[in-house]
Amino acid sequence: MKQIKELKPDELKQIYKTHVKEDFPRNERRPYSSMEKMTNVGKYISFGYYDDDSLLAYACYILAENGMYALLDYFAVVPELRGCGTGSEFLQKLKGTLPAKSGAFIEAEGPDSVKSEEEATLRRRRIHFYLSNDAVLTNTKCQLFGVDYNILYIGRVDDTNPAQEQLHCAIEDLYQEIYRPVYGRLCKPYVQEENL
Repeated sequence: MKQIKELKPDELKQIYKTHVKEDFPRNERRPYSSMEKMTNVGKYISFGYYDDDSLLAYACYILAENGMYALLDYFAVVPELRGCGTGSEFLQKLKGTLPAKSGAFIEAEGPDSVKSEEEATLRRRRIHFYLSNDAVLTNTKCQLFGVDYNILYIGRVDDTNPAQEQLHCAIEDLYQEIYRPVYGRLCKPYVQEENL
């Protein structure tokens, strides 16, 4: 039977060692110690999607201090199940599980800032995945540690999406919480009027 399970720190550590290190390049991985520290103070939450005891997918979120929003930190499906609808199924179920009162922001690497058409196509496909699962593309973008990101938003089940200005203010506040020491220098959110 398929189910979502909130991960305990030791379960997250095991997934980090066996999956996160394989699914994400080194420059996109935060140290596990950071994830554990934030989990212990209630600022980070992780979920595994299981079929009985077999991991199908996982998702990790950074939670805003006010409890209103979350930022998707990691989302991945185990390699042998990619392209089979497991990611969409998991993402839909997460909408009713996430403790953020309003919804979650998603960073997706922008397709306009790469030189290869192959990489641009891959980035567009990732954005399309989230859009096809009820996310909306905001007019906020962010340059984060030198990488350009489009910011998407996915609300909780049956919620209407807030106005773009409200979403921009919320993501700015969340980034200031998360990246306080480097905000404005290595984390630069901005509004772009034209979307994809």
